[in-house]
Amino acid sequence: MFVMSAGSEENEKMKFLCVAGLCGIIGSVLPITMVLAGTFLSSWFSWDANALSELGASAESVLFNSAMLIGGFLNFLFDIGLYHYFERKQARSGIALLMLSSVFLALSGVFTVDSLLIHVLVAIGYFTLAPAGFIIIGYSTKDSVIKKLSVASGVAALAVILILPGIFYVAPFNVGFAVPELIEALIILVWTVFISTKLLRLDNK
Repeated sequence: MFVMSAGSEENEKMKFLCVAGLCGIIGSVLPITMVLAGTFLSSWFSWDANALSELGASAESVLFNSAMLIGGFLNFLFDIGLYHYFERKQARSGIALLMLSSVFLALSGVFTVDSLLIHVLVAIGYFTLAPAGFIIIGYSTKDSVIKKLSVASGVAALAVILILPGIFYVAPFNVGFAVPELIEALIILVWTVFISTKLLRLDNK
């Protein structure tokens, strides 16, 4: 009876991790698709001068802000799955940062660019805490592939959002803040989709 109960509990865990993996993939791909759709629908938007956040206070605000809310919610569910996948305490401290970053992502769809300081704080929270979480997870896992991908993704994402804007500022050509925003979002997407596929494969073992 105890064995059957333990087996049932393990099956439920595998199913939950599978759902978390799906949430990670959808929560990464769908929001970026919606945001990019917003840039195409906005005739005023320019990659040379604008930030993606400006879409949140435009005619396409529903599309952009919904993308932030959906992404934040689905990624939070993905993060919960990660909490059950990575059992080491240090890894879970990194996952806690990912959870907080997901909350900040959702809040960036509530406190739009019109909110000024609050929007800046939640946006910076998302763009810095997620990469920091990757790095902590990377250094805490024994899986060499996850370790390399996590550390590389975290460092690259932080460099893109903290250093690249300064380089663009002094560059002899115009580049809007939307460019480093999109690059970091794609880095986060690659990491999330990779880990999500690992969660999905657990259900097939």
